[in-house]
Amino acid sequence: MKKTATILLTAGIFLGTAATIYADDGTGSDSQQTINAETTADIQVNGTLGADNTNPEATIPEEDSNWINVTVPTKTIFYNTASDKNISAPTYTILNNSGRPVTVTANGFTPEGTNPTLPEDFTLKLDVTGTAQNVATNASTNLISEGTIVSSLNAPLITLANNRNQLQSSDPEATAINNAATFTYSGSATALSQINVNYTLNLKFDAVSWN
Repeated sequence: MKKTATILLTAGIFLGTAATIYADDGTGSDSQQTINAETTADIQVNGTLGADNTNPEATIPEEDSNWINVTVPTKTIFYNTASDKNISAPTYTILNNSGRPVTVTANGFTPEGTNPTLPEDFTLKLDVTGTAQNVATNASTNLISEGTIVSSLNAPLITLANNRNQLQSSDPEATAINNAATFTYSGSATALSQINVNYTLNLKFDAVSWN
């Protein structure tokens, strides 16, 4: 839901009349009242038990991590052969199940333990594909360049629509298409014998506030 602000000002026209100011953003999360020359205040309490983050109407604060509900693979692979230096990999899916859009960022790429000496020409890229209506922010991100891991990786990949195909609250609900993206690996390396390498790709997810 869009945040809207309504301010109601009630002011006494006689000296000594209490003035109370209310500000309501439509969700109750930022509502305030000023109590002046009064001794009590009533505060509305709205609770939700078992809030469902797949429901866009859930009363979870905007941008809260509890909106995150994303399906990603547990393991991925890439490979090449001694006769073909070009790297190949299957295609994997990132799926946003949340009631809010989610931004996906490649946040780190680190070795698991100690890998063997890498070919000096080893290049590895993370390639992301969205949809025709929702293209990737970065279609290709370097993970390894000339045998060296790219340090301080912080590459926004794509913002996925929610599970009703909405990127904004004003978008009409539709069959979810733009809530998914695919990724794979590309690159090249010269390897005349088999070398096994292991890494961890860290993805960061940020819930997007309705606007």
